[in-house]
Amino acid sequence: MQQAPKEKERSRWEKALIRGNINISEWFDSAAEGLDLFLAGKKVTKKKNESNIRIENITTSREGKALNNAWSIAVNPRLPNVEEYWHLKFATYDEREEKRNAKNAYLRQTARQRNYGATVGLFKKLGNVRTAFQPRIELRDPLRVSHSLILESIAEQKTYEINPKLELYATPDRGVGTFQALNFNFTFSRVWTLTLINQGDYEEKFHIYMVTNGFSVGQNLTDRSALSYNLIFSSNNRPDYHLEAYNVSVGYSEVIYKKILDIQVIPNLDFQKTAGFRGAAGITLSFNFNF
Repeated sequence: MQQAPKEKERSRWEKALIRGNINISEWFDSAAEGLDLFLAGKKVTKKKNESNIRIENITTSREGKALNNAWSIAVNPRLPNVEEYWHLKFATYDEREEKRNAKNAYLRQTARQRNYGATVGLFKKLGNVRTAFQPRIELRDPLRVSHSLILESIAEQKTYEINPKLELYATPDRGVGTFQALNFNFTFSRVWTLTLINQGDYEEKFHIYMVTNGFSVGQNLTDRSALSYNLIFSSNNRPDYHLEAYNVSVGYSEVIYKKILDIQVIPNLDFQKTAGFRGAAGITLSFNFNF
């Protein structure tokens, strides 16, 4: 009998959280739709507005290093009546640069690098190849502009798919570079999947070629939670091509409230060449809020 008031209070708190999230989402969708119709002059499509805001809080801890906590935000207004192949995004970090590091998709060990700016994406599908040109303005004094041209395709088979990707980019601080990926994704059942990771990134200014290889085994626990078992190897060519580090991790992810809140917990062991490949324990905790 004593639990009833607590459960009632929790239910009231959850309803208030969900209602608040819906109110913010509806306001942002309405603002984006108003801008869309103002620019287009009239409503020409019934396509659903997919505008969204994502706020991330990431806490990382690693043996021998201080605890680190940081926030980041990405604002993605979609304008379906104006855009046919393009969209605009504002973020406190460079999302394109983040994606060039395969480890970030499976294990984040450091906070996102602060890089406030706006990205304009122009997209076109050429046969089976998706192309994207994404110039980005960095909000600094003076303003800085970086560019990215991506060619990507997915060859789908019954139980697996092959995902080749090529990116040509140029940034003010790193010069020009090329990023290549050839990942393989296998689906064994509704529970088990396997991803083979093969990626390389060459930076011309520093003449460095960084390669990431490894695999990730996915296990679906429920329709809202999953585990991943990851082994990632990092190599580079300076001074000679060699293994720089490898990392073993187990990631747990769960959607607490659909399209509102999801979390990730990733304990890991990191083996760096500079530390004689002695394992250093660490953990990453991520809370992601969606509007």
